[in-house]
Amino acid sequence: MLMRHDWTLLCTEVQTQDIGALGLGNVFSTLQVYSPLATLEQAETVLFDPPAILVSQWTAEFDADRRVHTATVQLLAPGGEQVMWTKIVEVDFRYQSSHLMMLIMQELQFVGKGTYEYHVVIEEFAAIGEWGRACLTIS
Repeated sequence: MLMRHDWTLLCTEVQTQDIGALGLGNVFSTLQVYSPLATLEQAETVLFDPPAILVSQWTAEFDADRRVHTATVQLLAPGGEQVMWTKIVEVDFRYQSSHLMMLIMQELQFVGKGTYEYHVVIEEFAAIGEWGRACLTIS
């Protein structure tokens, strides 16, 4: 069995087309946050307008993988020790060999400046390290 992570990124626009093409707009990795307190040392909720979208594409290499897999999506605080947000999702390969996962995020909580990592892990492949990652730097 083998699953392939193709890519993961953050953007604000996703357009799918009937021919299989995908349009991604406003792909980003850095965000400047201005706090009314002039610091971002305490937990603070940031609203995304338009919403941020975490997009991750996966491919099932063999027919044995053409089923529903459980995946965990997490946002890790700078340093990677603190989990800020977690969501369990299903990655469905029953009808096609590739799967495009899209999570719409209206708001997220941040605890300070630094690089936050979004991890997308297919549970049964976590041991061999098959996971997707997108980063967002808060400055």
